[in-house]
Amino acid sequence: MNVDALKTMQVVCVDDEQEALEQMHLALNSFCKTTVCVSSTEKALLAIDELRPDIVLTDVRMPGASGLDLLESVKKKHPSIAVIIVSAHSESEYLLDAIRLKADGYLLKPLNLYEMLELLSSIATQKTMKKELDHKNFLLSLLNSIGGKRVQIIEYIISHLDDDLMFHGTYDEVAEALSASKPTVVNAFQILMENNVLTRVKNGVYKMNTSIIGNNGH
Repeated sequence: MNVDALKTMQVVCVDDEQEALEQMHLALNSFCKTTVCVSSTEKALLAIDELRPDIVLTDVRMPGASGLDLLESVKKKHPSIAVIIVSAHSESEYLLDAIRLKADGYLLKPLNLYEMLELLSSIATQKTMKKELDHKNFLLSLLNSIGGKRVQIIEYIISHLDDDLMFHGTYDEVAEALSASKPTVVNAFQILMENNVLTRVKNGVYKMNTSIIGNNGH
């Protein structure tokens, strides 16, 4: 189980049975970054629009709109969100519909908590790997597009990040370290900030954003 990947996940659980929701919340709350539990598809759609979770875990049979309706809505509006369908053993006919609607997983009730965590861990690992690859490709395309001395400046910034992804240094210090002109250094920082790669915390202190993929259409 990839606990580190799970810790980055935001999950919405949907079930009209309070006991089932409590069971899922108890199992996931210790592992996931955020766990939100709601009792209907309508409430789930509101929570999803507000939270933009990584994973939705939904019962298939509920009063009103079903879990399959939720699956279809989420995949149309937020295709990157993974949706796991939960159903009773006697409702296995829903499996084909779940597959047709591109569900990312299928669990049977009564829930086996270990199997649930393993499935979420697998999805979390895939999402984490994709984010890392997208992040790398984004930075490479950014570097290739600007060229020249500014590439060295950006590489210098990235190589001098601390454990909290913070860069400490003034324009003058970077210019001196790389024998670059101050306007060139300023321009490189501006490019990074305009592309949401860096955020200025205060003069001489910058934060590398880990959310730049979402901000750049990936």
